[in-house]
Amino acid sequence: MKNSRFFGFILIGVTLLHSCKSYKAQKEEALLSFPDLGTLVMTKGDLWYSAAEQIGVPKWSKLKVDVQQLPFNRTSYLDYAAHMQRAGKINSISYNDSLPYKPKYLRLQLLDKVGLASLLNNEAHDQLRSYISADDAYKLVTGLNITVPETDMPSFLQAEAVQLQKDRYGSVQLVVINGDFEKRYFFSELHVFGYQYNHFCWGEDQYHNLIIENLISEGQKCPKGTYVKASKVNGDKAYLKF
Repeated sequence: MKNSRFFGFILIGVTLLHSCKSYKAQKEEALLSFPDLGTLVMTKGDLWYSAAEQIGVPKWSKLKVDVQQLPFNRTSYLDYAAHMQRAGKINSISYNDSLPYKPKYLRLQLLDKVGLASLLNNEAHDQLRSYISADDAYKLVTGLNITVPETDMPSFLQAEAVQLQKDRYGSVQLVVINGDFEKRYFFSELHVFGYQYNHFCWGEDQYHNLIIENLISEGQKCPKGTYVKASKVNGDKAYLKF
């Protein structure tokens, strides 16, 4: 009896140790890598779990991307410098808070929240909606902070269009379009050092099926009658709304 208890404690200890190591590994991977723009991820706190938890890419052909140039401040530069150090990359951007000139970075954003919600509500995403409605930790990545060489900055800022597209293998690419010239980037080729995501606000259609009514940024509240937790949506499928 004593032996069985002893071995039971050992088993519990080994299980807890494995769980701690697994979470630590996931956290380290999340700090070293970032999800692609337009993908669905599961988050934990202010981190996405890991590359393995980038749960999928919605079925879209092209998405318009807004590009904004922003000056580094102390917070954003510390985020950038910390990521470059963790990744073992050379930090080629210098920053001095007391100098008037501040180096700049780019923020890529998906802005058409209504269009994105409509896209996720179509029939092709029925199974996906069912999957992500089970946990409010699932989010849509709608923004990325990146740095590019100074020589590349004008092509982003003066582009006729910047889009998300997929190659023939389904991998997401960022496409910068200037007239007949297109330059394509995989996100692994860019220096990504931060990301933003949107929560889903859940409601129901006239048949009481769960749908995504809105996408909101961190810190925002869902409009009245919609909820971050899909389980709070009240529906009685025994009758139809009119």
